[in-house]
Amino acid sequence: MLSTTSPRRCTVAIAMIEPGAASPGISVARSFRTAKGFVDRVVGLSFEKDVARLRSADLALASVLAAPSPEDTDDFLERLAELRSRCPIDVLVPARSADAIALAPCKGELQALGIRTFLPTLAQLDLLRSAVYCSPTLPGAEAPNGAYAVAALGDGEGRAVGMVALRKIVAGSESQRWVGVVAQDETLRERVHALVSQTQLRGPMEIDLVRDPGEGGYRLVRIQPRFPGWVHLFASPGPNLPTLLVRLALGEEVEPQPELPGGPLLVGAAWEPWMSRD
Repeated sequence: MLSTTSPRRCTVAIAMIEPGAASPGISVARSFRTAKGFVDRVVGLSFEKDVARLRSADLALASVLAAPSPEDTDDFLERLAELRSRCPIDVLVPARSADAIALAPCKGELQALGIRTFLPTLAQLDLLRSAVYCSPTLPGAEAPNGAYAVAALGDGEGRAVGMVALRKIVAGSESQRWVGVVAQDETLRERVHALVSQTQLRGPMEIDLVRDPGEGGYRLVRIQPRFPGWVHLFASPGPNLPTLLVRLALGEEVEPQPELPGGPLLVGAAWEPWMSRD
């Protein structure tokens, strides 16, 4: 259950939104579209070459504004300050892993602009890069039908306040097209919650795992500090992870959300054909 405290209404900026069949920024924007009565406005920050294309999409964005990559930190902060003087921004949500990594050291500068984030600490980012939590895939475990994808949100205090786990089944011969079945596997659930608890991870996570053919459990392949490009597909049935992230950024107390029952399907990289056009 969410906190019973009435949430404040706010404006959220997403950096960077890019066109693409599985764009994390687009998926986050669509998640906010279902959060009626909470997020007043959603602003997309994008590379100049993509602005017109994104403005033509039905993403329910209040505006799409050109900005440099957060990896160009000084230029990005300068542009953000300019936009902030004209457009109130309460919370900034990085869409790509590179954006989260670049913005994690900028908490003070962003707070000075009145903008909040909810990102991993620098120590946690180093941890995600380490061999301990980014183990190589096991030999014989690379089979697509043994792959699992998890979207999760850590509260920084050892709890995963929201989580969706999918078992990926490749559809046909194209590895980028896959069917996802919501996995209700207690061992997988325990593995992810233990990881979040042990590391005190803060912020969004996209976690890839494979089954360990020898042990019968799961082996971690990688973690990225972002939401995946399919997170919006579960925003209505819940949990709406991007909205929970904004509430945490605003300092609200958020209780862990119930997980979805196993069974629902989705097809990865098979939606939004207009995004794939040249």
